[in-house]
Amino acid sequence: MGTQGVILAAGKSSRMSGESKMTMDLNGRTVIRRSIDSLRPFCNRIIVVTGLHVEAVMVSAGRCPEVIFVYNPDCEKGMFSSLRMGLRHTEAERVLILPGDCPFITHEVCEKLLQGKGNIILPAYHGKRGHPVLLSHQAIEGLLADEHCQSLQEYICANKAEIIAVDCPEILWDIDTPEDYAKAVDYFQTKEAR
Repeated sequence: MGTQGVILAAGKSSRMSGESKMTMDLNGRTVIRRSIDSLRPFCNRIIVVTGLHVEAVMVSAGRCPEVIFVYNPDCEKGMFSSLRMGLRHTEAERVLILPGDCPFITHEVCEKLLQGKGNIILPAYHGKRGHPVLLSHQAIEGLLADEHCQSLQEYICANKAEIIAVDCPEILWDIDTPEDYAKAVDYFQTKEAR
């Protein structure tokens, strides 16, 4: 079944004064749409896990035939509950996992990850690990079966991960604060003005 994607977009964006950051504009495309578009060339299906701002996120994502929305009623329990919910809806050999507030992922990063052979593959920039994370079907089954695991980080630490060095600081970026958002707007305006 090739590769599928899971995008986590269920959070409440508490540091964004109540506005869902997924709906915010980045040089003509919303945050969630840019995250979707970064995975689309590599995935035959993308599961977007929604929660508190479900309708706003769905509208902001626009129409994409590959995208399926899954609502997580337990999103208040945190990102890991949304991840588990999304992974239960996948049926691929490999799944790219991306937080919705990381819309900066480049083609080169996904291509490099997909060349890896491990069950858990992470990109790293100057030794710092970032997004997206690539999990094999076997790793997903292990994660879903592990009732005690509290986070993806914990699962990765308990299992062997393949780390792939990339020359791309964007894998470390996300949009958490209004300052991050301002930087992201500048980034896409500069990048797309070329």
